[in-house]
Amino acid sequence: MEPLVRLRPLALTDVDHMMSWVNDPDIVGNFAAFSGEPFTRAQEEAYVAGLLSSKEDKVFAIQRAADGEYLGNVGIHKIHWPSRVGRVACIIGSREEMGKGYGSAAIGAVLDWAFEDARLHKVYLIVFRENLRAQRTYRRLGFIDEGVLREEYFLRDAWHDMIRMGILDREWRARRAS
Repeated sequence: MEPLVRLRPLALTDVDHMMSWVNDPDIVGNFAAFSGEPFTRAQEEAYVAGLLSSKEDKVFAIQRAADGEYLGNVGIHKIHWPSRVGRVACIIGSREEMGKGYGSAAIGAVLDWAFEDARLHKVYLIVFRENLRAQRTYRRLGFIDEGVLREEYFLRDAWHDMIRMGILDREWRARRAS
């Protein structure tokens, strides 16, 4: 069976795509880093350049396998190499492409990279407590709730609890084997 998505290394040229969604609160509003202030092209280019030179971040562009269309980004961030632990983040940049399984497929592909190529031990994420749809997706992929970060982020004039979820290399391999 052909995969739903392919990952390729993120490139500075992807900023052209990213500018179409990086300031859309319907797309990025569930990211705690979204402050509501628009990003300029220069800021986004500097951000991507920083990712490309980082030893603690590995980010990929998500392409639809059928036609190579850019869909968004997925990556492992804040990698702590001595502990072999990193934080996953994924974004599908078009509302029309959400809910079609691309995000789940991209997370699966980046977990393959994290646990096989990078030899990480654990990948974690944090998600807004009220984002139940994302939590269901992460649990379906094998992530386990690890705790609640109380009032972790201030966004849209309110404090928000975050759920931390994680998956270990052996748990991912067992899921892939079954």
